[in-house]
Amino acid sequence: MTRSWLRGVDWTAVAAFALPFLLYLRTLAPTIYNLDSAELTTAVATNGLIRATGYPLYLAVGKVWSFLPVGDMGYRMNLFSAFCGALTILLTDQILRRLRVGAWARLGALGLLATAPYFWALSLIAEVYTLHTALMAGVILALIMWAARPSPFRLAVPILLMTLSMGNHAATLLLLPGCVWYVLASHPRESVKLRVLAAALAALAAGASIFLMLPLRYAAAPAFNYAGVYDATGTFQPVNLQTWAGFWWLISGQAFAGQMFAYEGTAVWSEVWAYVGQLWAAFLVIGIGPGLLGFAVLWRRNWRLNGMFTLMFLANAIFYINYRVADKTTMFLPTYVIWALWLGAGYQALGHGVKKRGPRRTATGGSHSVDRQLSITTLRIVTVASVLLAMLVHWGQVDRSQDWSTREQGEEILALVAPDALIFGWWETVPAVQYLQLVEGQRPDVTAVNRFLISGDDMHHLIMSELGHRPIYVNNPSVELLRIASVRLVGPLYLLEPRGAPKH
Repeated sequence: MTRSWLRGVDWTAVAAFALPFLLYLRTLAPTIYNLDSAELTTAVATNGLIRATGYPLYLAVGKVWSFLPVGDMGYRMNLFSAFCGALTILLTDQILRRLRVGAWARLGALGLLATAPYFWALSLIAEVYTLHTALMAGVILALIMWAARPSPFRLAVPILLMTLSMGNHAATLLLLPGCVWYVLASHPRESVKLRVLAAALAALAAGASIFLMLPLRYAAAPAFNYAGVYDATGTFQPVNLQTWAGFWWLISGQAFAGQMFAYEGTAVWSEVWAYVGQLWAAFLVIGIGPGLLGFAVLWRRNWRLNGMFTLMFLANAIFYINYRVADKTTMFLPTYVIWALWLGAGYQALGHGVKKRGPRRTATGGSHSVDRQLSITTLRIVTVASVLLAMLVHWGQVDRSQDWSTREQGEEILALVAPDALIFGWWETVPAVQYLQLVEGQRPDVTAVNRFLISGDDMHHLIMSELGHRPIYVNNPSVELLRIASVRLVGPLYLLEPRGAPKH
């Protein structure tokens, strides 16, 4: 019985998930990480709210995941990203199988995707990106299954996944042109039948229901809330998510509208070449040529499907190339997934090209079959070697297994600041402090304000009103503050003191 069950297991699918998951587990960050990662972890742990676009799906699924009895809350949410990264690889493997890409070609393509620096790195910390790519791959796979045998239910599945994915990342909209193209190009009449439209609307409504979590959480007045601003008195003014205006402000990402399509003229081309260099490095150069070959091959084999891939790739690449934020290099992962699909098709085409070099008789009556087999073996060795090389090259760049720096800095700050302290800091300091306070109960007397949530003028007025009455710490005091206060370095922060106050 056991042997029969073992024979029935798809071990290549198991490997497609298990190998990257084990790699990510080995290099996983052991606790909270900085920037958005600490914010997301704290929001999950406290049933809180985060900045635009709200990310309700991540908060909901992350909350369920957070009950795993392993490590601290930071480690658990890092582990969630590792799981989603490995799930992305598994689903991409299933897509390549649908494209009739063989095991060796899949290994080469998926291995380079799994070890691409940013994909690997974002599978090691709490972030929304690997859940986004897993849902993206799920949508593509569901659409391929629908196109093979269309039915209302089969079309409802990718629509449900797309809508749910919007609750994880608004960039799901960038997948929409490709999905619409594929549906209309594959079965245009089938997609407008009344039963199909009814199933699509039901799936849309079911998926959109995840957004109801945001006004419900707002009503509970969570202790951790990044959907709002601090005023000049230090009072947090949350955006009312029970009004349409407030709800739309959050989910539409209006706070980041100024960063969208922010480059002009030659600056755009500089960003284009920066992205090309990123893709070049991500697939270790060796994956670029076969990827371009796979792009061409898929246009000949299935122009409908490759039209979807191309539109998805271009929409994500163009949007993020023109997005002016410091960490946008982490946001191109959907283009990595598409490139891995092209790369798998390209490897497969190279393998077929070698196999089609049929045995030709030589002048001595010999055969080239041995040479052909040698070529196939060489291609497979190069494929595997490139993955191993990518892993070795990128390991030192991405390994977070010994990175306790965010927790240590947060604990240092809370250990050093005076009672009833007021802290102003950016993403690299405050979210970690708030995690330690709200999740682990450390130093509830301290008030920490992320400077992203308060205007410069309001912060200045608040400091002026509190200076001399309570200890105030900032991460980098402005010239204006230096004129009105003396500063003293305390750990990673500066203590502001009224000029003329005695030094301690």
